[in-house]
Amino acid sequence: MWIALALLGASILSAAPRANAPIWSKKGVSFRVACVDSFEDCKTLVIQAPNRRSSVIVWYSSTVDDPNIATATLRVVTDGKEIGAVGPVGMVDSELTWAPDSKAFFVNGNSNGYDDYHVAVHVLSKPDLGPGSFTSEVEEDMVRTFPPCKAAYAPQDCAEIASDPSFIPSAAVGWSGDSSAIAVMAQVPCTSYMGGIMCQVMGYEVSVPGGTIARRMEASEFARRWQPSMAWKFNIPDLPEYASAK
Repeated sequence: MWIALALLGASILSAAPRANAPIWSKKGVSFRVACVDSFEDCKTLVIQAPNRRSSVIVWYSSTVDDPNIATATLRVVTDGKEIGAVGPVGMVDSELTWAPDSKAFFVNGNSNGYDDYHVAVHVLSKPDLGPGSFTSEVEEDMVRTFPPCKAAYAPQDCAEIASDPSFIPSAAVGWSGDSSAIAVMAQVPCTSYMGGIMCQVMGYEVSVPGGTIARRMEASEFARRWQPSMAWKFNIPDLPEYASAK
């Protein structure tokens, strides 16, 4: 399918304006995942790759059943031709960051504006623009590093929590190299329910598209290496507290 990009030229972003300011990655462009009733914040947006040959069009549409709700679809275009489409991440805000070599992009997103955020990676040359979500190794490593059942004041259902590491939020802050890896921050949910491990952070460099952990970083090293790529001032959490051995 061919896209009439000329009609959308006014929306092309070379740098994110305030309305599309980055949330996680300093080079990211943010956008709303959906709008209800008022569509002022859900206007078509074109986010151009560094090579200016590829773009992601954030396209909003409604259905006959839900005409008051506009939801985003990310339509990927190269040389004027649509090569595929993917969904945003989360239900509230998403943020897209292109790789320096324009061969891939990652999308961060949240569902509650607090501790439910995740990342997906899309490679232009892969079928269906995969791999999509690929942080399972990161989530599993976080549960091993900060075992919920060993935390001081551990939740009663800690074993059940640990059995499904997808509860760990993660967001990418930048690309490592060209498009071969991304830097990911993962955090134990910052709620007292998690007891002595609440808010604990690890950083990772994760290979693309495989999702293999190439480098693990404690919070201090992660801050030292990746703060320049973050859209916010990263704060190193206090040390975790664990229950005394009986």
